[in-house]
Amino acid sequence: MAEAKSANKEDPAAETTAVMPQKPQLVRTAEISLRLESIDKMMVQLRQLVQSKQGDIYDFQDDRSLDNDRHRQATLVLKVPSKVLDATVAEIAKLGKVESQGVKSEDVTQQVVDTDARLKNLRQQEDLTRKIMERSGSVRDILAVSKELSAIREQIEQLDASVKNLRQQVAYSTINLKIEEMQSATPSSDAFGVQVQETWKNSTHAAGSLGTNLVLGLLWLLPFIPFMAIGAGGVYYVIGKRRQQLPIVATPNSEEE
Repeated sequence: MAEAKSANKEDPAAETTAVMPQKPQLVRTAEISLRLESIDKMMVQLRQLVQSKQGDIYDFQDDRSLDNDRHRQATLVLKVPSKVLDATVAEIAKLGKVESQGVKSEDVTQQVVDTDARLKNLRQQEDLTRKIMERSGSVRDILAVSKELSAIREQIEQLDASVKNLRQQVAYSTINLKIEEMQSATPSSDAFGVQVQETWKNSTHAAGSLGTNLVLGLLWLLPFIPFMAIGAGGVYYVIGKRRQQLPIVATPNSEEE
């Protein structure tokens, strides 16, 4: 009787444990965009930071502009343990100027619970099917049960992979990081050289265009030069005639005065 009472006392505790709410299973993803002076320098610091958090860099895309790397950008995908996600994001934000930042969460608790329940039922069904196959006598029955057992096993493997993937996403959070180098206030010597070359090119092009236009203008005026010469001669002749017709005014001598 004492043992029965002890068992009865333990049952409510066992039932309470069974119905205790499960801790939420969250898939967390952080997005952060930074502007900084040097991507190369930042990458050294970032690798050290991620390794110290027991994480890793899964993807790195470096977009280098043709304009002397003055508009260089890069995108990265990081994975860190979910328990240190917030701390990691806070430390990454210190590496540059934050342009945007955010964290989103997806609750997959129900998916994990449902998948676990389906796996439990399928494994029970697998055990039962194995026992049936052991009792089967004819080859036909054995083949039929074996085919059913294979289908059950395939479902178990698919669900098992699915729940493992969910648990991995819950255990390790993703950080999508975008970084961009700030433009330098003073252009580099290379950039200055490019500007000099462009200026010289534009000036020589303008000078060439001016020379071409002058030559074309002279060619256009060439047929009119005889007429212009005749006109100029006529004007010169008229001016000469007028000078001859003008009366000579005598200037009084100083002695007569």
